[in-house]
Amino acid sequence: MGFTNITFTTGQKISSTILNQLDQNFDALAEGDPSAPRVARPNVWVHTCGFSNTEQGIYASKGVTSFTRNGTGDYTIVFENFFNDANKVGVNMGFVDNVALAGDGFLRIANVNTLTTSDCSFRDHRANASSNASDDNEGMLVTFWEIP
Repeated sequence: MGFTNITFTTGQKISSTILNQLDQNFDALAEGDPSAPRVARPNVWVHTCGFSNTEQGIYASKGVTSFTRNGTGDYTIVFENFFNDANKVGVNMGFVDNVALAGDGFLRIANVNTLTTSDCSFRDHRANASSNASDDNEGMLVTFWEIP
C-alpha cells in the first residue's frame, strides 16, 4: 500500500476515499513502511507494576533485562542493550493511579532520577496542598528511544 501524501484545502469535504487513504497512511506509519515519513519509535519499553506485593514486576517489555523496586516509589530499569549516549535518549512515562488512593485530591508526579547508557532510575510521588510523599504505582509504562 505505502504512504500517499494528501493535501487538504479549506472547506474541503472529507470523503470515504480520503478517510480510507488516511487509514492506509496510519498503517504505513505504524508498520514502518519505507515510503512513510520516519517517526521515532521506542527502542526500549516496559510495562510494570511497582507494588511490593505479588503483582510487582514486569508485565511486558522489549529491551529490558530487569525492573527493581528499590523502595516506595523508587524504581530502576536495566536495559538489555546499552544506548550510545545518555544525553540523546528520550524518556516517556505513563502511570495508572494507585486505585486505593484514587479520588484523594493528590497530584501524581514522576521524574527520572538518573539516566545512564545502561539503566534508568525514577521516582513516583504524590502531592497536594498539605503533603508530598513517595508513592507506589500499580501500572507504569515507560518508553525510551535514541534521538538521532
